[in-house]
Amino acid sequence: MKKNFFKSYEFFLILLLATIWVIVGLVNPKFFSLGTLFDVFRAQTVYIMMAFGLLPVVILGGVDISFVAIGALATYPVHYYLLNHGYAGGMGLYFVIAIVIGLLAGLLIGFLNYRFKLSIFDLSLGVNTMIYGAVLFFVDAVWNFDMSTGLDGWNQKALITVKSSGLGGSFLHISFLVVLVTGVLLHLFLTYTTLGRSIYAMGSNRSVAIRTGINPKLIFLTVFPIMGLMAALAGITWSGLEQQFRPVLFQGKNMQVLAAVIMGGASIRGGKGSVLGVFLGTILVGIISQALVYMKIPTAWMDTVMGITFISFAVYQTLETRTTK
Repeated sequence: MKKNFFKSYEFFLILLLATIWVIVGLVNPKFFSLGTLFDVFRAQTVYIMMAFGLLPVVILGGVDISFVAIGALATYPVHYYLLNHGYAGGMGLYFVIAIVIGLLAGLLIGFLNYRFKLSIFDLSLGVNTMIYGAVLFFVDAVWNFDMSTGLDGWNQKALITVKSSGLGGSFLHISFLVVLVTGVLLHLFLTYTTLGRSIYAMGSNRSVAIRTGINPKLIFLTVFPIMGLMAALAGITWSGLEQQFRPVLFQGKNMQVLAAVIMGGASIRGGKGSVLGVFLGTILVGIISQALVYMKIPTAWMDTVMGITFISFAVYQTLETRTTK
């Protein structure tokens, strides 16, 4: 029986976003603009990508924090190599190489997790530290702002431009297409394929899932490459948008992404979560951040507000789970 969308967690998030939008807009009418929404989308684009990649891991019942380091690995060494070899092309080659690196890194992590029955979090902690250390030691430790002629201006490629109170207006960047395409594909995969549904089954009850014939090796070698792929796409996208390459890109941002995934309705215990929910959860983080600015609340309060919000969502999910049992 299909779940009524109007009684779903995703609809609750939509109502919450609309409520915040109205309240902040009444305090500061400038918040009521398409430009504000585009600013949120631009700021959250790479976090949505990483959240999409983390979602299957959380559904599986694990927490991985190494995806941020994969983003750095698929970005900084690639730029360093291409720049030193005179590459003057566009972002296309960057994306291709990053995708390959992300997939390979994800495959390796998935294989190690499955083969040695390791704790997903423990392995990711080691991988996260190892990758950042390797990039700093073997490549370089300096932020690189040198952009080839093919990369210049990519951060200004707009899908839609609207007037705004800021100079030059606001626009929806072309990279948001990556969010839409990957989001739709991931939703279709998780919802309508046997392998996608098997991930939910493994996260809900691993032993039962295995007894019913689900191949755990295939699950691990699918879930983690998706995570690596999305982290790599996020890394290249961020570097192109900001016109800089960092050896420790996204360091410390893993908890922010995980919080967005949980706020989006995914259960840390596994077996639950949706692409739409994760998208809305990540946008919620961006809306709250923008709301603080428009309400003239010091940004130093951002972590405190997000912490309170995350705890509130965790309590809400726990109570909801108890009432549905």
